[in-house]
Amino acid sequence: MTDHQLAKLYMEYNSRLVTVAQLYVRDRMVAEDLVADSFVRLNASVQDTPEGMKVEAYLMTIVKNQCLNYLRQKEIRSRVEAEMMRSLDTLEPKQLFTCELQRLVAQGIDSMPELTRRVFWESRYNDKTYQEIAEDLGITHRRVHTEMQRALGVLREALKDYLPAALLGLYLQILVK
Repeated sequence: MTDHQLAKLYMEYNSRLVTVAQLYVRDRMVAEDLVADSFVRLNASVQDTPEGMKVEAYLMTIVKNQCLNYLRQKEIRSRVEAEMMRSLDTLEPKQLFTCELQRLVAQGIDSMPELTRRVFWESRYNDKTYQEIAEDLGITHRRVHTEMQRALGVLREALKDYLPAALLGLYLQILVK
């Protein structure tokens, strides 16, 4: 199909197709988008038009299918949003925030080099001193300090978007007490 033929079809049928699409989707702007997409699909698949079928009828079928697909996707999106809202209603904001922070910390720890991760883990989760870590890993006290600085830098970067909110929460807790 040439650009001229497509433009002619567009000029002739666009208004009617938008009206039909609007009856399906009940939104003029969405209907216009779906019809425009339908013309693109028509142009891409004009060779696949069933033998003997008129291009106008084929175009109407494309528009109808576009509308039905849109409505299906809208229905699915609504169900998912409703389910998410029900799930969020059962969570407290503090719990949600804590879960997100834990996830970010875990990702940060996983992204650390092996030695950095081991030093951080031994210090923060096993409560070992820098000297104990140095002896266990066969490295210097200074190296333990350097690896801890590296680990804290990784976590600072992972939590950079949450740090202001966490500090504000901490400040508010201090004020309330």
